Amino acid sequence: MTETTITNDIKSQLDRFFSADGILSENFDSFEYRSQQKEMAEKILSTLESKLHLFIEAPTGIGKSFAYLVPAIYYAKKNQKKVIVSTYTINLQEQLINKDIPFLQRILPIEFKAKILKGRNNYLCPKRLMHAMESSNVLFETEEQHNLELLYQWSKRTKDGTRSDIDFPLNEEVWNSVCSERGICTHKTCGGDNTNCFYQKAKKELADSDVIIVNHHLFFTLFDGISEDKDGYLYRNDFVIFDEAHTVEQVATDHIAPSLSREMVKYHLLKLYNHQKKKGFLLTLPSLHIQAIIQNLLDLNTAFFYRLRRSLFELNGDKPQGLTCRIYDKNIEENLMKGEMDNLLKNLRSLRPNCKSEEQENELNEFIIRFSEMNYILDDFLNQKKNEIKDNNKKRSEFVYWVELSSQKPESNVSICSSPVDISDYFRENIFRPNNSTILTSATLTINNNFEYFKNRLGGESVLESRLDSPFDFYRQVKIYIPKDIPTPSKDVNSIYEEKLTEWINYFIGLTKGKALVLFTNSALMKNIGKELKENLASDNIELLIQGAGISRSRLLKHFKNDINSVLFGLDSFWMGVDVPGESLSNLIMTRLPFQVPSHPVVQAKMEFIEQNGGNSFFEYSLPEAILKFRQGVGRLIRHNTDQGIIAILDNRIINKSYGKYFLNSIDECEIEIVE
Repeated sequence: MTETTITNDIKSQLDRFFSADGILSENFDSFEYRSQQKEMAEKILSTLESKLHLFIEAPTGIGKSFAYLVPAIYYAKKNQKKVIVSTYTINLQEQLINKDIPFLQRILPIEFKAKILKGRNNYLCPKRLMHAMESSNVLFETEEQHNLELLYQWSKRTKDGTRSDIDFPLNEEVWNSVCSERGICTHKTCGGDNTNCFYQKAKKELADSDVIIVNHHLFFTLFDGISEDKDGYLYRNDFVIFDEAHTVEQVATDHIAPSLSREMVKYHLLKLYNHQKKKGFLLTLPSLHIQAIIQNLLDLNTAFFYRLRRSLFELNGDKPQGLTCRIYDKNIEENLMKGEMDNLLKNLRSLRPNCKSEEQENELNEFIIRFSEMNYILDDFLNQKKNEIKDNNKKRSEFVYWVELSSQKPESNVSICSSPVDISDYFRENIFRPNNSTILTSATLTINNNFEYFKNRLGGESVLESRLDSPFDFYRQVKIYIPKDIPTPSKDVNSIYEEKLTEWINYFIGLTKGKALVLFTNSALMKNIGKELKENLASDNIELLIQGAGISRSRLLKHFKNDINSVLFGLDSFWMGVDVPGESLSNLIMTRLPFQVPSHPVVQAKMEFIEQNGGNSFFEYSLPEAILKFRQGVGRLIRHNTDQGIIAILDNRIINKSYGKYFLNSIDECEIEIVE
């Protein structure tokens, strides 16, 4: 069968599936024909057949998961390829694997297999479990031994062996000693046709699957870059669809340069040997001489990170008073751990001949690998080695280095971090490769109807693009209110601003008698206003839900959906991934335009990079990032054709500043009222 014939055949299947009287309409109870959904499916098929890459903006309501799954499944089956679907949120992953894919498996005229890919440390390794049971006296305390016994009993009844299936409180120390780990749970030690290893069985099932669902973090963890001997990304012959693609840059950046913290070093040292508890892996080997090295390293680890904190975060002089401090110079502190870390690694390697089994040697080798990585990260941070990488006598990529505190508390964790300033070359070389296909889709990929910003950030200047129209009638469904007299937000929140903001939030909540999602960018401000309004709202039988009050995000959303008149105050994570159709969300209130805080080292470095290359950092970075987040926020309100509501923007810069028009131009046209 020729390529043209294949293309035409799949096209006819797409027509049959998405048409007004097609397969989808016959099987989907609330079906509404959307030409944009069919258009998206056809563009994706064309891109895959041409072995090209595509940015496709698909506004809320199009039904984009079916629009990419159906052509991808047909194309994969015809060409014996795998579909990798990568998402950012767990909610979307669960929707795909538990709802959308089973639905398609039932109604499509072709058979296909699909499975979710989880990080290997989500799986129980039976061999590690048995080893832990045999050595429990030297590895665990009494309470932990009890938890281990619960895990053992659970292992006999679990179907998939993943921690999400556990129905009792889990001790993290115990789980980390029995879960699958690279280098320990291998095909050689745990694989084979008759394996009872949950990870190895899952791996085999994945190899036989046509569709694999993964999250962005795991994708970039598993992705090992370009390879001369294969086409594809995670498998030899696959293609990838990034849904929620507006988050891909940040996730990829996090994985290119790992961080290291005081508590991370301490945790792995204590897994080797804990002097106070007289527990640890080394007690299964002749290691008295190494136990002293570990004690010394624990002290050196504490001293190193204490000195970093003291020298960088003192609250006097010109020292920073936030949670981050950018590092410009090499060797800001002596590497106190280097000599003893080298000594530890040398002595751990010397234990290999004493291992009584392959499993034990694999455990030992995993410790050697981990501490070697820590040694490298420490050395790289202090010597800023990544900024010495050259290509044709030029720096290939610039990295930013910083130290970060988990909180202002004196004993809070301290981390050393680095990040590439620009990852466009990484994506050009690794993702947008010839003879491969990547589809990046999201409701927000354009600024002012233009893909230029997003494409430049990801090095996709030559990648195909497509922007679909919204299926909603925003002019009929949405009205925007903008108060004229509210003070302009500033870096430091003052009492007058807070008072006015509280008044306007209360006013707009009153217009809809609750039913409001209020988006903040400042945690302290959110809590203060919440405290001020809680009793007042309660007197009107409106319950106020506030993020960070000890209730998980998913429980807050569920409560908000079920209690139609409630009000939800949320921070960063509520600007995206919130799906509340119907009356419960009839009012979206944005307390300010979501500009990033320019004090974070990564934001600073990105802005400097643009300025150094002759650009304007505000218009080329700060403004586009704020607009993308603004569009994400707006997208929370209308989820169906029957939805109606209001948006209140409590930031007068949107009408008083010249750049304000870019925010309003980035969303569909609707009625706007300036409130005096």
